[in-house]
Amino acid sequence: MNNAKTEIKRWGIVVIQSLGDKDIKTGEQLFNDILRFKQYCQKESFASFYDVHSVAEFEDALKCTLKSLNSGDIVTLQIEAHGNDNGIVLSNGEIVSWKHFYDLIRPINIEIGHLLIVVMAMCKSIAMISSIDPLKRAPYRAFICTTRDVTAEEIVNAFSAFYQEYFNLLDIVKAMHALQCEVVDSNGYSPFQLLSAECVFDETFSDLRNVDSLAMSHLIREDKRITTSSLSQKAEELKHFLKKTHDISYNYYNFKDLY
Repeated sequence: MNNAKTEIKRWGIVVIQSLGDKDIKTGEQLFNDILRFKQYCQKESFASFYDVHSVAEFEDALKCTLKSLNSGDIVTLQIEAHGNDNGIVLSNGEIVSWKHFYDLIRPINIEIGHLLIVVMAMCKSIAMISSIDPLKRAPYRAFICTTRDVTAEEIVNAFSAFYQEYFNLLDIVKAMHALQCEVVDSNGYSPFQLLSAECVFDETFSDLRNVDSLAMSHLIREDKRITTSSLSQKAEELKHFLKKTHDISYNYYNFKDLY
């Protein structure tokens, strides 16, 4: 396991693709056109590609990635598939839930010292923020997600620009700038966003967030009478819970007790 004193010796980019027969193979195209040549540009870099079709194969690809890591390695993981609110949709129709995905990549993030960047090249991948477990370590350092449906052309163009600049997480700022300039909406905004584990944790467990709808759903589930007073009381209970969870779990989740 990498620690604060570990010298970073190699950095890799691992692409896991699971796309249907009629889909443009964006992950394979990206790997063949750009990523496999990274090692010739910088000897410390490496790239791997997996084409999977089931949950079992998806799991095996991540287990192989973890097993291949040596002390001083860091890695960026790119997922090329379809996504929905529930998780990653594989080519055979199976779904890797966001919670299960976190459980699969968390060991990699722990092994490389909380330096895992995850690139979600799929639609609706921002939904993955819904599955935080504050009692466990963060499954990533940061991830790139989409805020709307994106086309295969947008993915190819965006990440071709991204990987022209990116070797490892030290390049993330200039690489994200290249990506977001490459693909923009008519209003000038990019559908691709970078979110850190720390930022997502803070937003999720902030006692300043609006919890009115959450309070309402709790009262309905508890079959309690819904009044202005009961909503207000439940909202305060939830905010107290959020603050307590944040204070207890913040350092552990974000590896701040180690680094």
